[in-house]
Amino acid sequence: MTVWWNDGLPFACTQCGKCCHAHGEMDKVYVSYRDRTRLAEHFGVNLASFNRSYTRSEDSGHRSLRFVDGHCVFLEGTVCSVHAAKPTQCGTWPFWEELLVSEETYRQDVMDFCPGSNAEGPVVSAASIRQQMESTEEALD
Repeated sequence: MTVWWNDGLPFACTQCGKCCHAHGEMDKVYVSYRDRTRLAEHFGVNLASFNRSYTRSEDSGHRSLRFVDGHCVFLEGTVCSVHAAKPTQCGTWPFWEELLVSEETYRQDVMDFCPGSNAEGPVVSAASIRQQMESTEEALD
């Protein structure tokens, strides 16, 4: 299937922390059971304790990380304090299906917002983008 990003897209994280802040309708980080288990182990706490301290239940039935003052609870300055155990959704940014529906959407919601998506960065292949999209969807199922 040919998509507008079939030749890949430039991206290299600059660790600016912008993606960890609420941005328009993007104001949640969904965390799967696997994500929450990994993060609970990272903190050395049980899953119930992790959920109470760091997540909230969404109407959809999913759980999301708490946001404090408009950013992820794990953001320290511009750096993720749980980078080694970060949620799948964070690791696959900006290659989410809803951001790749059109070049216009990607430009507006990613390129105009994220300095790591500039045309000077290394190109992420279409195959890698597809794999990251699938990982995100699997994590939310």
